[in-house]
Amino acid sequence: MAADGLALMDHLGWHRAHVVGHSMGAMISARLALAEPDRVASLTLISTTGGGTEAIPLNARALWTALKGMSSRAGGAGAAGGIGAAAAAAAVKRARVDLAFHFSPRLLKTKDPVSGRSVKDLLVEEYVAASKENGPQPKAGEEGHLNAVMKHGLSASERRRLAAAGFPIKVLHGSEDIVAEPRHARRLAGQLRAPLVMMDGAHFITRDCAVQVVDELLDTVEAVRQGATHVDAVHMLPERVSCFCCA
Repeated sequence: MAADGLALMDHLGWHRAHVVGHSMGAMISARLALAEPDRVASLTLISTTGGGTEAIPLNARALWTALKGMSSRAGGAGAAGGIGAAAAAAAVKRARVDLAFHFSPRLLKTKDPVSGRSVKDLLVEEYVAASKENGPQPKAGEEGHLNAVMKHGLSASERRRLAAAGFPIKVLHGSEDIVAEPRHARRLAGQLRAPLVMMDGAHFITRDCAVQVVDELLDTVEAVRQGATHVDAVHMLPERVSCFCCA
């Protein structure tokens, strides 16, 4: 998958790029940076872990949510066809379970300023519509995803190579992430000698904390424009963000 990213850069004619990855995409981004460090202007790893057993969420909220997800699948036989009231109810239940993994309770409880409806209700509709249009993830895709994150890992020498590669690295994470536990992000940032910016959100901080994430990305781009090459580049500190600099 890292090779696919490099091939896309070749196709677009991009010699260098600011590489940003979320969750498993961050693992892919790290492999891309190791394969072709001269083509990376900066590396931002979002909502990720070091892979392997760290990819298995073992906190109580995640385990409870997973149990609810298993029951929704068991009760949702035939839901892929999108027929009948039972299938529709199962799709809604599965969407709610997915939202519990993806977003913070704080965000889900907020009201949309335009419609006045809860963000949770709007996201449930979005997830159900996407499921109806695209169908469930194929079994091969699920197994491939699991295989990729469980086999991912950075050796000590690879971590040293990334830290010394000559581009800024930043780790962004949500303090309420129950998929990729924050303690693993702290460990990864420390291993890479990179700053960790902990945000008040969950696994999908790219939506949960979109403004803060964009500020951090723009700050990294500007730092590189000004000549930053060290792993511990300066970074923004928007509201509701705690920074742990693990140099």
